Amino acid sequence: MIDLRLGNCVELAKDLDDNSINVTVTSPPYNKCGVGGGLFRKINYDTFDDTLPEEDYQNQQIELLNTLYQKTVDGGSLFYNHKVRYFEGGAISPWQWLTQTYWHIREEIIWARGSGPEISGYRFIQQDERIYWLCKGKKHPRLPRECANYTSIWKFGADLKNDHPAPYPLQLPVRCIQSVLQEPGLIFDPYNGSGTSGVAAKLLGHDYIGFDVSEKYIEEATERITNISKRDKDKFNECSIVGSSNLISFFE
Repeated sequence: MIDLRLGNCVELAKDLDDNSINVTVTSPPYNKCGVGGGLFRKINYDTFDDTLPEEDYQNQQIELLNTLYQKTVDGGSLFYNHKVRYFEGGAISPWQWLTQTYWHIREEIIWARGSGPEISGYRFIQQDERIYWLCKGKKHPRLPRECANYTSIWKFGADLKNDHPAPYPLQLPVRCIQSVLQEPGLIFDPYNGSGTSGVAAKLLGHDYIGFDVSEKYIEEATERITNISKRDKDKFNECSIVGSSNLISFFE
């Protein structure tokens, strides 16, 4: 089952069934407030300008995360990709709002992506982002040994061939999902974007629900997930602990 829905993710999330989501993998817009241009990479979304007052942005994230806590099964996981942002000599870390949610912060993972937008000399080039592993409750099954061996620093590049303005690579959701879910379940992404989480979910044999405010992105993601490209299949086979040809036996 693949279910992509158009609309505001905070409101749509309220209609999800309680205790239904096994794993969420997502990356919200970073609220860069129009920073960009020139030597800085500027993110331009189809229908969203990413310029909320910071207090409103953080409150929105807290509301969404708390709603998803109710919609997640006990012991379920949410992998939240974000970064430290720097504005006018100050720094804003996701810890500032994650600690205000219901979630148990199990681990902070560093994504060493190997590239960054800051080439102006104002600061050292920021080549890292963060993936926060959040759990519903403090207990969680042990990671498979091959997944635990990934360590807390994940080294792989960004998806530079994706036309979406802010995609993450297929390796990210595949690694997250395989680490914590070894039986068929429901994967969710409230910021569906180009549908990368949906591609990972489908190739791993899971159901998937994704939200987006852009009709254009929904249409493009539907095509991508429905007709998975050779490029996505090849990338999946490179990064997965099980290849697509072994999925049936993986879930038996």
